[in-house]
Amino acid sequence: MIGAVVLAQYGVLGYKFGFWKEPTSSTKISVTVKKTLPITEINGLAVSTEKVIESEKDGLPIIGGKKMLIVASWKVKLGIDGSKIKLTTGDSSNVIKAELPKLMVTSMEQVGTPHVYSQSGSLLDSYSSQDVLNAVNAKSRSVKSAVLNDEDYQKQTLDSIEGMLSSIINAAPGVAGNYKIEYSVAE
Repeated sequence: MIGAVVLAQYGVLGYKFGFWKEPTSSTKISVTVKKTLPITEINGLAVSTEKVIESEKDGLPIIGGKKMLIVASWKVKLGIDGSKIKLTTGDSSNVIKAELPKLMVTSMEQVGTPHVYSQSGSLLDSYSSQDVLNAVNAKSRSVKSAVLNDEDYQKQTLDSIEGMLSSIINAAPGVAGNYKIEYSVAE
């Protein structure tokens, strides 16, 4: 009985005065910046697109022809090269003119693994991974061009970039409310 009372008191006192503490651990992380690069790429829009690719190679029926459908997805980013933005202003006018470079695809990446559906019916010659890769790469060029030439995507991208740049320009002392910003796109 006395032992139980002593253990109970020791437990209360030990807890109260910190004889039992949770172990602490710390991790020290140091980072060294070796070089900073200027940000030149300004993205205004990211588009996800999916295309069905039909690929067919001639061969003898049943033993040599290849026919497949491939469903592939891409994420395409539209933007501009920020290092080519030209800002001008006149002494007497309260207008800042910003000439933006032409829109470009700033990045394009294939998302996920393409889904392949064989339609060849060939007994001896099936499609290879290289056949799939060739078909996807051939289509990626047309996807890039289609996204870049889409008028709705162009308008959304330019609106987004103009909004970002307006926020940056208006943050300069004396600009907000005193200057109008006019945008144009270089040919």
